[in-house]
Amino acid sequence: MGPLGALAQDSGAGGGASGYVPPDRGHPDLSANLPDNEVGTGTIEELQFEITNDGEIISGSGSGVTDAQSVSVEMDDDGPFEAQMDEVSIGAVQDGGVAEAVFPVAVPDDIESGEYEVNLDISYTYAEKIGSDGSVDRERETESVDVTVEVPDEPRFEVADVNTDVEPGASGDAILEIENTGTKAANETRATITGGGGVVVDGEAAREVLGDIGPGESATAVVNVQVNKATSSGEKPLDLEFTYRDENGVKKEAQSVTASLAPADEQEFSIQNVESDLSVGYEGDISGQVRNDGPQTVDDAVLVVEPMSETVFIEDTRYALPEIAPGETADFTYPTDVSGEADGGARQLRFTVEYMGGDDTPLEDGPLSERVIVEDRQDGFSISGDNASVEQGESNEVALEITNERSETLSNINAMLYTSGELGTDDDEAFVDELAPGESAEITFDVSATSAASAKTHPVELDFQYDTESGETIVSDTYQHPIEVTESEDDGGGITGTLVGILGALAVAGVGITIWWRRG
Repeated sequence: MGPLGALAQDSGAGGGASGYVPPDRGHPDLSANLPDNEVGTGTIEELQFEITNDGEIISGSGSGVTDAQSVSVEMDDDGPFEAQMDEVSIGAVQDGGVAEAVFPVAVPDDIESGEYEVNLDISYTYAEKIGSDGSVDRERETESVDVTVEVPDEPRFEVADVNTDVEPGASGDAILEIENTGTKAANETRATITGGGGVVVDGEAAREVLGDIGPGESATAVVNVQVNKATSSGEKPLDLEFTYRDENGVKKEAQSVTASLAPADEQEFSIQNVESDLSVGYEGDISGQVRNDGPQTVDDAVLVVEPMSETVFIEDTRYALPEIAPGETADFTYPTDVSGEADGGARQLRFTVEYMGGDDTPLEDGPLSERVIVEDRQDGFSISGDNASVEQGESNEVALEITNERSETLSNINAMLYTSGELGTDDDEAFVDELAPGESAEITFDVSATSAASAKTHPVELDFQYDTESGETIVSDTYQHPIEVTESEDDGGGITGTLVGILGALAVAGVGITIWWRRG
């Protein structure tokens, strides 16, 4: 080798006779790996990519030029998977180091098994050259790598249908149709089913044996579900976990799934056309209709009424209803008493419908509030008889007309006449078989006046004992009616006058006994 060649060789060596120091030159070399590359279908899976740096030195010691800084990873989601985030920053990756980039991806439930390529763009900054004087040349690079994701060839399950008629507050059966949508058979399949959102399955969890389910085949599971009364409307989740044995008898777990259970609409009723004929001091009826607003036909329901007033009495508050289909109504009637101490006016009633839900769970709807009007006290009868009179010392048949002022037919009406003082009677009772509302009848009594009776208007009293339509026997309040005593045409006393006076006194005594017996 000649002198020039030797000189050139020396100048190219680190620190030769000239003192020349070459720069550090190199670059990172990033790659991606997916250790767990199997994904389930119909779920959000997290792909945990490992980003590895195997840097390369070109010249110098390579210090600092093989480290990747500000590393970001972007996933290309043009394939069957849909990335849930565009880019992940993972910071620095030293030479020989490993960092993790996690991407949540949506895996379609109808994707076929097999291998799929996912493309990652890895961008980073590095020092491409570091001079001996400390100067740095920085570069920004992007590397594109492909990573394989596998959808395994295995059984997959989905819940094709969930059917139940259980409403909030009740319990009963839910029927689940479970289908194997995968490409492999699942043998000795078992499912653990739990609920959420106010739905409890079999007290806590149902463990169902589904048996062997081939690709495209289905199995049915029937579980007991209880839906809380306070559960909001809408579908509720059912979580299912599966185990099975593959063709080699190896026990495995399948991808869990979540199904939706829609509780039945809550049964509802309404009260319509409430009427009453109530008045103070009398018995009457409260009537109306209960309507089944759906969604189920209800049998053996009971309508319960609660008066919100202490002066309104309903002895039997429970009314058995017939079978009522949705949209249909049933009539009800409650015999009701109103206290004589009550005031007229509106009264509040609360109705509750008790019925049996699914699995014979007792349920109720209500309270449903309604109002009725209690009329002021009304006389049961009105009495007329304008020409009722008797002559001094004589007796006379007095005819009176009574009218039924009640809104129901009255029967076995026994009228009693009470006299006192200068008037008497030896015929104090009259009877009417029946009076419809507004109907009138004539009753007669023999009334006598003493010879010394004052020629003026005197009162007599009457009351009535009668039976109502419900079979109750009632004694009415006391009524007064005027009797006119006229002057005698024969002013002489004589034996006739004396006898009339004696008979009048005896009649008065008799009336006094009668009054004591009736009113006692």
